[in-house]
This record gives sequence, C-alpha cells and structure tokens, in this order.
Amino acid sequence: MIGRRAMLAAALTGPTLAAQAQEMPRTITLVVPFSAGSVVDIMARPFADALRAALGNMATVVVVNRDGGGGSVGAAAVATARPDGATLFFGPSGMLTTRPFLTAGLPYGWGALEPVCQTFENIFLMIVPANSPFRSVADVVAAARARPEAITWGDAGVGTVGNLVALELSRRAGVTMTHVPYRSSPQQVLDTQSGVLAFSMTTWATVRGTDLRVLAVVADERQPGLPDVPTLKESGFDVNWRGFGGVMAPRGTPPALLRRLEAACLEATRSEPYRAMAENTGQIAPPLDAAAFGARLTAEYENAATFLREMNLVAR
Repeated sequence: MIGRRAMLAAALTGPTLAAQAQEMPRTITLVVPFSAGSVVDIMARPFADALRAALGNMATVVVVNRDGGGGSVGAAAVATARPDGATLFFGPSGMLTTRPFLTAGLPYGWGALEPVCQTFENIFLMIVPANSPFRSVADVVAAARARPEAITWGDAGVGTVGNLVALELSRRAGVTMTHVPYRSSPQQVLDTQSGVLAFSMTTWATVRGTDLRVLAVVADERQPGLPDVPTLKESGFDVNWRGFGGVMAPRGTPPALLRRLEAACLEATRSEPYRAMAENTGQIAPPLDAAAFGARLTAEYENAATFLREMNLVAR
C-alpha cells in the first residue's frame, strides 16, 4: 500500500517534473539541412534573431548547418533529438513529406517532426535561355511532342520540387523529356544560359539578375516581381507541387511548449528584418499556424505517396 507521504511526494513531484519539461530551453538550435550560404540558410539567420526577440530573449537561438543526403541528414538530426524544444528544424517540407519515400533506410519517417509554423514559400520558375525559340510552356510541350526525349531540362535532382514539377508537367502533357540533375545551381544556370538545357526548373532566388527568360511561375498566383509571367495553371497545366517550409520540432515535444514556440514563430515571420530578407532572396513569407501548416504537410505527403509510386521513384 502506498503511504500518505509517498502519495504526497508523487503529487508534488509529478507537476514539478511536467513543468520543468515544458520550460523554454536556454539555447535553441535551429538546424538548417543545407550548407552555409544557401537560400534557406540565409533566411534562417534573421529568423533566428527574430525568434529570440519573440521569445522575450529568454533563449539564445543559434543556426547550425547539417547538410547532406538531400537535406535528410539535418532532418534526421532533429527527428532523433530530445523533444524538449532545444532542437528545431528550419527547412523545406520535402524532408518530411517526400524524402522518406526516396531514400531507403532513413532513421525517421512521416510524423517524426511536428509542425510549429510555416515560415516561407520558395517560388519556382520555368526558365529558358534569353535567345530560346520557346515563348510559352505550350511551345516547350509542342517541341517535346514533336521530338520525344530531345528536350532536356535541369533541376536540383530527383525528388526535389523542381524535379517533381517537371515530372508532373510531362505526365499531364503526355510527353517524354530528358532529365539532367545538378548539384550546383550556378552550373545549372550557366547550362541554361548557353542552351545546353532547353529549360530549367529552379528557384526565383537562383535566377534573379540573370538574362534568363521566365515562361511560368510555379505558384497559386502571379508574383509581384513578375506580373507579366503566367502561372503554370494559367498556361494550361495545373501542377500541384509547391516549394514551402517552416519550423518543425521532434515528435513528442510537450503541447504547451509547442504552443509557445508556435506563437513566437508566427511573430518572428512577421518581423521586418525577416520579411526583408525573404523579399531580397526571392521568397515570400506567408505565416501559417501549426494546424494550417500541418494540414499542408499532410496534403503534400498524401500526394507524394501516390505520385512517387506512379512515377516508380519510391526506394526499395
């Protein structure tokens, strides 16, 4: 039988431990799954400052780059961390929604990361050389129908947003084109400019300031900086893939702590320095709360489960 003293100790200790588990950590590590100097890294740094301020300077927020494995190394580092709020993920959705399908043996899967808030959308573009004969997406599709596999496109590799956009475009158009993956964005831009590639699927940030012609934007609406460029849907191809991402925490993070992080995350995305950096890097920063961000992640995961199997891209 449990004595009165033991019961009293349990009653006192339980809530105390629970409260301790939900305390804000002194240092928060914001893990970026790409190298220093990448667009995501550049955005993470003003966000870290804004997050610290939004938390009332209760915690130091540091950015740590854990690149490799197409972003899965960084995602795994967070997914396997203690769920105490001290380690958070800052990066694109695909590390959680598509990468587990593409890479066998990952130490994490769907559900290993919990949404905190959406912090950015990464706008992708369909681009061609300045002297290209193609003036529209329809022109590219017509050429691909006339010469199967002769039209080449470049992107950042299998399973990336640009790659999935091009694959879905090909499927919807009923054409076969040749994929050329790149590990280096500058080389991809150079090969597009020179005409080695018929077109590329890449981010707005990558091509700003170049002479490349933009045929379409991969977004739900036209972009302020490219008002005359139609969306893929306007061009006749309702492609589903979008570039977006945000902050996620390890599964099992206490709900009260997640709510505090969510509120601070939303405040940080609205800060002027962060929004200015998003604009300067060709991103947009529409904040979504944890529920809306989670719903968007779920929709992408379910779409990936079907699409990647149909395209025979699921790792065995």
